[in-house]
Amino acid sequence: MSRFRHPNIVTLSGYCVEHGQRLLVYEYIGNGTLHDMLHFANDTSNTLSWNARVRVALGTARALEYLHEVCLPSVVHRNLKSANILLDEELNPHLSDCGLAALTPSTERKVSTEVVGSFGYSAPEFALSGAYTVKSDVYSFGVVMLELLTGRKPLDRSIFARHIISYDFSHVYLILLTSESN
Repeated sequence: MSRFRHPNIVTLSGYCVEHGQRLLVYEYIGNGTLHDMLHFANDTSNTLSWNARVRVALGTARALEYLHEVCLPSVVHRNLKSANILLDEELNPHLSDCGLAALTPSTERKVSTEVVGSFGYSAPEFALSGAYTVKSDVYSFGVVMLELLTGRKPLDRSIFARHIISYDFSHVYLILLTSESN
């Protein structure tokens, strides 16, 4: 983890192992998480503009590209979600919680795991195979992008019990197509 050097990944500053306890120390990113910004902003000054949302999407994509394509061996994050994307004062994203990340040989990008990830963000095939891959990270990224676009949580129980965001996305997509044709 200390070898990750990317402007959109939180930097590991140090660690401590003492009395059987392990502690990782990361750089401080002071504006909270994307999750909190999307779901708990109480006033209009804390809402994300469309430009900021695009910046978050691109920065997060660049961080994943770095982990998947630049790092050798490639790295599967395994827990990509809006709560693991920290925002700095300029609302630039910084991918965090690489503690679950797994190094994978470039020829084998599938990682067998125990339970990892977060419900609502994990790819459906993870439940069947128990293997988390680069493709699983891409699926999780897609869920975060839908959350960023709609402002809704992946599992929004306030609408219907176990109602997933992908259902709402089809509605949003139709609205976008309609507004583009006008």
